[in-house]
Amino acid sequence: MYVGHSGSVLDEPSKTIKAGAHGVPGGENMLTLDDGSIRYYTVRESARVQTFPDKYIFHGSWTESMRQIGDAVPVKLANIIGESVASQIRRIKDDETKHKTVQPA
Repeated sequence: MYVGHSGSVLDEPSKTIKAGAHGVPGGENMLTLDDGSIRYYTVRESARVQTFPDKYIFHGSWTESMRQIGDAVPVKLANIIGESVASQIRRIKDDETKHKTVQPA
């Protein structure tokens, strides 16, 4: 632990998950427990912060897994963005279909 750094408080939103092996510079990837002690998140805890399903399996060391999780866009956010993009594409296609004129034969 580094002086002046604190982990995320259990009952508050988490700090951003850092794509790396430790909590420098601001205590990311760490949790402050009720007794004031600080520990690193487990891979599963970090995955939950990023909204990965519990069934999702990360392969590799803790450091490699944390890098993958920290580099990821939160799963639920990515899903919302994807659905929005798909909806807009459908809307555009529907508009194009409605505005096509039938050429006389």
